[in-house]
Amino acid sequence: MRFLSAIVAFVVAAAMIAFGIAQRTVLAPPDRLTTSAVAEGDAAFTVIDGSVLNSNAGQQRLVVNGAEQIFVAYGRTTDVMAWLGSESYNAVSFDPKAADLVAERVDPPAGAAAGDAPAGDSATGPSPLGSDLWLEERQSAGTLAWTVNVPDDVSVLIASDGTLPAPSEVRLSWPLSHSTPWAGPLIIGGGVLLLVGLFLYIWGLVHMRKTRGPRRKSGPKQRKLPQAPRPRAQRAAVLEPATTAKGRRSSRRSMIAAGGLTLVSGLLLSGCSSPELDTLLQGDEAPVPTSTVTGAPVEEVVPVAVTEGQLARIIGRVSTTVAKADKDSDTDLLKTRMTGPAYQERKANYKIRGKNDKFDPVDPIPATPIKLDLPEATDTWPRTVMAVVGGDDPQVAPLALVLVQDTPRDNYLVNYSMKLQANAPFPAVAPPEIGAAVLQNDVKLLSVQPDQVGAEYADILLKGKDSKFFDVFEAEPDGLRSQVGAEYKAKKKKDFPETASLKFGNDTGSGPILAFASNDSGAIVVTSIIEQETAKPTADGATVNLEGQAEALSGIKSTETGVRSTYGFQLMFYVPPSIDEGKVLLLGYAQALIGVKEL
Repeated sequence: MRFLSAIVAFVVAAAMIAFGIAQRTVLAPPDRLTTSAVAEGDAAFTVIDGSVLNSNAGQQRLVVNGAEQIFVAYGRTTDVMAWLGSESYNAVSFDPKAADLVAERVDPPAGAAAGDAPAGDSATGPSPLGSDLWLEERQSAGTLAWTVNVPDDVSVLIASDGTLPAPSEVRLSWPLSHSTPWAGPLIIGGGVLLLVGLFLYIWGLVHMRKTRGPRRKSGPKQRKLPQAPRPRAQRAAVLEPATTAKGRRSSRRSMIAAGGLTLVSGLLLSGCSSPELDTLLQGDEAPVPTSTVTGAPVEEVVPVAVTEGQLARIIGRVSTTVAKADKDSDTDLLKTRMTGPAYQERKANYKIRGKNDKFDPVDPIPATPIKLDLPEATDTWPRTVMAVVGGDDPQVAPLALVLVQDTPRDNYLVNYSMKLQANAPFPAVAPPEIGAAVLQNDVKLLSVQPDQVGAEYADILLKGKDSKFFDVFEAEPDGLRSQVGAEYKAKKKKDFPETASLKFGNDTGSGPILAFASNDSGAIVVTSIIEQETAKPTADGATVNLEGQAEALSGIKSTETGVRSTYGFQLMFYVPPSIDEGKVLLLGYAQALIGVKEL
């Protein structure tokens, strides 16, 4: 009976362990939920909304087929829709009943809404490649597979090249988490039952040994004869063989016991573990993930113009493009990444160096490190971002850049590029994930209105201490005043020939006036001005001779009618709040000769 019970225990234990392991292996369902859709028609774009991507938990695995060239990007849903404007597209949705994707064509109404991109030419279509709007993008030929993990407010845009129909096959999958609550108990229970069976088997062997063979009946006990006492050492030697089992049966029992223990250990320590088994083995010490939910109302946060990753990619592209344009003196290429005062400075420099390469080029734009990232907090256009890059070389001042994106389909263009002053303290600003508000140019909360800062400072450069705005601005540090201020102009007039006259004037520049709010209710204001030097002969037969950069830019060596030279200034100020008694401080600047015209 003991042997029969042991066999039954072994069989049941093996079945329990096998079934527990099978639940985690051969009987386990698929580890991913895979869905697919086919986009028919000639729409050049396909959009997968963030809610579709998050229809199931876990990272999203996207596989796209059906075109020779495949482009996939993701960005904020509002940005993707703004970029599309009135372009038709395939909208992919998720059917929870069928657990599959559905693609339907969407034709937006004619006429883009405010802030949307204009409709593209149906013959060519807008190209999504290389747009500064995307958070991430990828390209491939034939098939593109990409594992992403995006939130609900981020959507995926799929295209070929913006002209050809979008790739037709879209496959989306998510990881599945399967619960096998009985796998652990079955394996552990089977192991325990295996030990019980092993115990019953050993017990049966021991019992059989005690009761083996027939017993003979003995007659009446005879009285034993007295024996002489033996020495203790001799008695121990005689008794010792009886206490140690010998022979083939003893060896066999030892091997059975060791084999049973090895089998149990191998099964319990095998790789067929499960989360439930781990929890049972660890007891209550295993950490349990929890989420914290508060009842506080969530305030809607305005998104920033660009993320930190976007800005790093944008500045890298700007740096590469401008470096190539500087090398080739290519103004057409430069236009793809620069405009306004920054473009005028480089364009004039290309022309000057084309005539005489002894003049220095404009400082390059480094891609790293980005020491300041201050995007505008907005979800409309135009969008603005300020950045400070460079500064690894202590001999070279960091470069302040101001970039503007006019529409969703435009790239960010550098409007301002200027060096920061070494001893000018930069005000505290918001972190990159929060961004700063761009104030109205006529805001009254600052000590000087942003649209008046440039004109007032230009008056100081022209008149010096005689300017009525002299006490509004900090005199130190101000490297620009010492270079082109009133004292410089007075000396230049004094040294000018008596047969000619020299006059100075100023006007507003071509750059936009932008005021970024600082943490102390002040603002960082960027603006531009131009100064004009007009030289005219005052005596008969007299001429005005040109030299240096003016001669190289204009191609004129002398003139009898006069000449007007135009200098462009890019300026960055800190303007304190109106309740503060502080003065306006010049943070950075750039100056360059941008034009020479014969009168």
